[in-house]
Amino acid sequence: MSPAPRRERGLLEKLLTIVHGLEVAALAFGALAVWGVSRDWPAPAAFGVVALVLILSTRLLRLPRGWLASAAAQVLMACLAIVEPLMLVVAAAFIAMWIYCFVRARQIGRAQ
Repeated sequence: MSPAPRRERGLLEKLLTIVHGLEVAALAFGALAVWGVSRDWPAPAAFGVVALVLILSTRLLRLPRGWLASAAAQVLMACLAIVEPLMLVVAAAFIAMWIYCFVRARQIGRAQ
């Protein structure tokens, strides 16, 4: 008995999943850096919560309006600037990447 075929993922889901994966990796390293500098528990825990939200919102990308959860996760990542001000620069870079992937996937989808 062969396993069921995998569901075909759309381009938007593929691209935003990649962005989320990169963000989770950046948050892991950011949490390590914040822990090493301050030794204050709420800061690394905040990074972990945002990483968890990014992972969970990746699962919602398969839905037609799943990108809204992904956009909310981007805003939440920018809110980490409260804990570590440098995260605003990191979040801005990832938000720019997210916007580019979102717009480009929509353009390619319309062209097909």
